[in-house]
Amino acid sequence: MTSIEWVKNADGSPGKTWNPIVGCSVATPGCTNCYAMKMAHRLANNPATPHYAGTVKVVNGKPVWTGKIALAPDHVLTAPMRRKKPTNYFVNSMGDLFHEGVPDEWIDQVFAVMAVCPQHTFQVLTKRAGRMREYFTSAPKRQSDWDCYSGFEYIDLPLPKVWLGVSVEDQTRADERIPHLLNTPAAVRFVSCEPLLGPVDLTDIRYLHVGRRFSRSALHTLDTPPLDWVIVGGESGPDARPMHPKWARSLRDQCAASGIPFFMKQWGEWVPLADEHWDHCVGFDRSIVFEGQKMVRVGKKAAGRALDGVVHDGRPG
Repeated sequence: MTSIEWVKNADGSPGKTWNPIVGCSVATPGCTNCYAMKMAHRLANNPATPHYAGTVKVVNGKPVWTGKIALAPDHVLTAPMRRKKPTNYFVNSMGDLFHEGVPDEWIDQVFAVMAVCPQHTFQVLTKRAGRMREYFTSAPKRQSDWDCYSGFEYIDLPLPKVWLGVSVEDQTRADERIPHLLNTPAAVRFVSCEPLLGPVDLTDIRYLHVGRRFSRSALHTLDTPPLDWVIVGGESGPDARPMHPKWARSLRDQCAASGIPFFMKQWGEWVPLADEHWDHCVGFDRSIVFEGQKMVRVGKKAAGRALDGVVHDGRPG
């Protein structure tokens, strides 16, 4: 089970994580304080999870991905097939399904399992949006490969219970990844802006096409369906970086104007501080002025997930 808020089931019960493939490598600034590196380090030393061995190394006292990728044992790969209760699964929370080191054959096996489990909803999140799009552009081959593993004669695309998303921490990564996502077949497309490290304008996604630069909105498009869901969250953990409230408010307002479900996952370690409380915090190492905003470090639990006093629980459909 997982406590990740956006993975909760329709009845409010906790969803599950499913890690048929483990391991990754640091790609962009959002990876710096990745919680999965610390967890992989613990699992690598657990006799019950030997496939994590070698996926991380300790550098300057901290676990860091090595780039080694491993396929989990069969009982892990097929776990959703043995669960009858409809469940939300966060796929590959301990790696990236579309990492450049993952063979297509492994991805085929993962999608074959998802194809034979229509009772579940699978949420796939990647930083390798280009690889994800390339994987799906060979749809006829993909379908035949999934058929081989699933036993089906034919599988329709997109799979109705598979949601595809990209992780975006700032505008640069939004410009790089969201256009690929919008051109990938999916029942639901979502963006996870966590950890949010800078402002993101979803109405102005810049991309290159035939040597020319264009801008378009990821919320209103004519040639491809828009995004179905936006998740926002600040960073947690010992070295967490603050999320400016104006960044979260901007994304909330963009979604509200376009009718896109908005989910505020968490503030993380830091929350904005009202002026009247500032005098009580000045001089403590838990208080800072971040880009003109007074903020205080209170920890993830105390910070909560309310934005301007409102808990945003928007979800697709």
